[in-house]
Amino acid sequence: MVDRLEKVPAPAPRLVLRADGNSQIGLGHVMRLLALAELLRADFTEIIFLIQAPDSAIRLLLRQADIALVDLPGRAPLAEAAALADWLRPTDVLVLDGYGFTYDYQVTVRSFAAHLVCLDDLHAFPFAADLVINPAGGVQATQYELRQPGAQLLAGPAYAPLRADFQSGPGAPAAPPGHVLLCLGGADPRQLTRATAAELLALPGVAHVHAVVGSAYAAWDELRAWSDAQVPRLTLHRALPASQLAALMRRCGAAVLSPSTISYEYCAAGGGLLLTLPTADNQRDLDRFLRAAGLALHYPAAPNVLTAAEAQRLAQQLRQAQRRYFDGQQGLRLRQAVAAMQVPAAPLRLRPVQASDSAQLLTWTNDPATRQQSFDPAPVPLARHEAWLTGQLTQPERYLLLLAEAADTGAPVGLIRFAVASEASGSEATLSYSLGPAYRGRGWAAPLLLAGTRALLAAFPQVARVLGEVKADNVASVRAFRRAGFGEVAGTGPAGSRTFAWVAAPVA
Repeated sequence: MVDRLEKVPAPAPRLVLRADGNSQIGLGHVMRLLALAELLRADFTEIIFLIQAPDSAIRLLLRQADIALVDLPGRAPLAEAAALADWLRPTDVLVLDGYGFTYDYQVTVRSFAAHLVCLDDLHAFPFAADLVINPAGGVQATQYELRQPGAQLLAGPAYAPLRADFQSGPGAPAAPPGHVLLCLGGADPRQLTRATAAELLALPGVAHVHAVVGSAYAAWDELRAWSDAQVPRLTLHRALPASQLAALMRRCGAAVLSPSTISYEYCAAGGGLLLTLPTADNQRDLDRFLRAAGLALHYPAAPNVLTAAEAQRLAQQLRQAQRRYFDGQQGLRLRQAVAAMQVPAAPLRLRPVQASDSAQLLTWTNDPATRQQSFDPAPVPLARHEAWLTGQLTQPERYLLLLAEAADTGAPVGLIRFAVASEASGSEATLSYSLGPAYRGRGWAAPLLLAGTRALLAAFPQVARVLGEVKADNVASVRAFRRAGFGEVAGTGPAGSRTFAWVAAPVA
């Protein structure tokens, strides 16, 4: 007989996605969440998509992505939010993407889930989310009202949810700009594909147009009938899988695209002479950014640009700018952010280490458990420790040492320190951390790693990657790095070590 309650493990967190889409309103929100699901699949045991009135195109997309579908009854937003109590679990991560999920909706649903994430491109109302993601560049934190304590805004193409097929390998060959990709959204609700294709085919510099629509495109039969009457310079494509669409992008050195996810996918897949044609009001921020950053040109310039003798040179100029923004690490950054969001904050604060902290640091350094997990287990003599500390404190351009203190008492908790490589060696920083014996086993290591890494990137924005090396058998540290969102990478550390990395957003 057992005289105590057995601890029942909490159910594993599910990733629950909520968006709407169809041939009338387009599939942008749905496709964005499907891309996010692909990136986060390895981190969740179950992924569920909630949607009202899914049509056959949506059902097919979700089957292809192997994502469970919940067909929600048609309700007003706030009535739906209240009803989601029947679907959500207290451990779920809920992601919303759409314009009907206002602040009141968010406040209601976040009480049913562990964490709330919102994808947004309008910044039109306050947010109750833990994490807000806006892939448009040039977005400022001042444009958002984040009311949830500790909430973060991730803005810009460094955090764009892009499917793996669109990540281009280094040195992808440049395609000729005379081959033009045309895609104005999978659904193209305004039916602009036909007229735009006709305009492009009338240009002498255009050798071939590849027009792409999705399964939700409502006028497919009419478009195909019109296409059959055209010259063989036009090829229609419908509902291409990601791998085939990415391959087609790499064959087209120019593209006329709506300033939405499809433009980002083109830039990431290899890029070229991108001309943007907005088809909805919510695309204004992204259109403005793409053109201001030198990643795209406005579509009305197509007659001059595509027929110019310097079209190839201009395409290469745009391609170089596109590669600076799309480095293939977008998915990794999003995985980091979602993992970090789930780490409870520890009651600690960080301050710069001072010379007067020397004795405390040496005590932690020579703690038997610390020495056991060090790559050099021998105790550190006082003279060597003081020389090391003096050297680090006198080179603030290379080293950042931060002491963690308990937020309530100010008692010293631990140390996290960073060595920043010179630019000649690459923009990397290597970290090391330790917790005092009284603060181990409390789950404070992951929050310390996150707080320290954020402080480092604020002080050294040029750092592109933060590395941490631990002994392979240091189970607690391996778990801490993983909880904090660090990914394991191939390392060059000592034998028997494991290397973990945090990838920062590039400085524009």
